[in-house]
Amino acid sequence: MVGRPRQFDEAEVLDAAIQAFWAKGYEATSMADLLEVTGLHKGSLYQAFGDKHTLFVAALRRYLEGMRSRKNVLLRETESPLEGIRAVAHALVDLASEDEPIRKGCLAMNTLIELAPHDPEVAEVMHSHLAEMRRSLTTQVAAAQEAGEVDAGKDPGAVALMIMTFMAGLATTLKGPMDEATAHRLLDAQIEAIR
Repeated sequence: MVGRPRQFDEAEVLDAAIQAFWAKGYEATSMADLLEVTGLHKGSLYQAFGDKHTLFVAALRRYLEGMRSRKNVLLRETESPLEGIRAVAHALVDLASEDEPIRKGCLAMNTLIELAPHDPEVAEVMHSHLAEMRRSLTTQVAAAQEAGEVDAGKDPGAVALMIMTFMAGLATTLKGPMDEATAHRLLDAQIEAIR
């Protein structure tokens, strides 16, 4: 017997789940919250995604794919390799500081803190994402070195990791007392330091 076709858009459901998990975190987001934001009935949600954890991992993967896609667009659209790095970094600050007065930060960094230390599946997803981001930024830093925009004597992998670490710190701090303008100024100063 063939089951009935799904009567919902999976991407829309995942996007709604992203917003719920992003606003409250994994632990504080209840199944009732997820049913409300997705508009699905409990049976439909469980049939489509299994349990809350499976839905979270699917939503996290979609969020991270979106981040990487946006990064790739920004790198292609900028005039130089260093400006590409700057654009990606500033886009993360903008993302992390949205929804004032209660800023959600970055779902990736929130997840790294909340779940990755004790959830092997989430840790693997985050490890893979961060490794890809580091490879991409390392390539971008090397291109900036070739273009004379970054000191050629610096290790491009170390520079990429330093930028990622700084960005992660800003994304996390923006959930607290730091304002967006200050974060952008600090980011520009950090980028100038690698030149």
